[in-house]
Amino acid sequence: MNVGLTDSPILAEPRVVSAPDFISVVIPCYNEEKFIDKVLNNLAEQYDNEHYEIIVIDGMSTDRTREVIAEFCKQRPELTVRILDNPIRKIPTALNIGIAAAKGNVIARMDAHAVASPGYIRRCAAVLRTTGAGVVGMPCHVCPGNETLTAKSIAHAVSHKFGIGDAKYRLKVGSTDQEAVDTVAFGFFEKSLWEKIGGFNESLSTNEDYDFNYRIRETGKVVLLDRIEHCDYFARTTLSGLAKQYWRYGSWKARMVRVSPKSIKLRHLVAPVFAASLFVLILAGLIFRPAWWLLSLELLTYFALSLYFGFRIARKSGGGPAQMVLMPVVFFTIHFVWGTGFLLGLVRTPG
Repeated sequence: MNVGLTDSPILAEPRVVSAPDFISVVIPCYNEEKFIDKVLNNLAEQYDNEHYEIIVIDGMSTDRTREVIAEFCKQRPELTVRILDNPIRKIPTALNIGIAAAKGNVIARMDAHAVASPGYIRRCAAVLRTTGAGVVGMPCHVCPGNETLTAKSIAHAVSHKFGIGDAKYRLKVGSTDQEAVDTVAFGFFEKSLWEKIGGFNESLSTNEDYDFNYRIRETGKVVLLDRIEHCDYFARTTLSGLAKQYWRYGSWKARMVRVSPKSIKLRHLVAPVFAASLFVLILAGLIFRPAWWLLSLELLTYFALSLYFGFRIARKSGGGPAQMVLMPVVFFTIHFVWGTGFLLGLVRTPG
């Protein structure tokens, strides 16, 4: 089959494969009864069943997740689907459990909250085989978790440059070019490479993908973003859910930076500097009143930019004035919560 590969960047020597890759899809999961059936159905037809398995590592779900998986297995008996237990309920632990048990020489790290496009598995396998990359991933298209205005606004914010900086796997671009990047969300890699670098870091509750990809880049291999296929990822639906998520992201990013200081990027510093400046100016204003003028100027500038981008998003998506006004609240939640979580994570270990 002609998979239509674009010209690849100059990477290491392509792998010499004498037989078809055996691919093990590894999915950490906990209480995903709403999504897991769709996730499995989208993966079911994506590779030759004789060289393909799906492993769901379940954090002892308390909803109907396991029943839904069992029903899927009855409907698709020709497909190998295994469920493994993850009583610790940490994603990197789940990944290591699943990969250690995997039969495949190639691992597809997927997610129970993400739905792969129809050609995702074959395309990633082909790119990994022909480029010599350490990890191959595709763009992650962020979708609303439901149809509320808040959910739609959150989805727009976490896939917009003003919201999340230059995390290229989340940004929608018209190009189909391949590009070496610092990280991807759901990567393909060889099991032997996972073994070589010691697996996923189980001391991290989040940012395990970034840490894993960073350590792979440290070996001299490339993390490659290919834009032919994609995953749909369903974002949080409420501001409280978003705040909890980004507090966790910020706290554990700081933990990772403490372990690997060279891994930090400029985009990781913007939100912490913003949050720190607010705290400093508020406290300084108690002694030196002009500091509060600087604080007012900073906040006015920030919310002006937020309104501008909110206006552009609302105009493009048809969200109207309500969405334009809501977008600054969503942006601020992301930046302030992530930044504050990062600052505190520098001086204490996240709970």
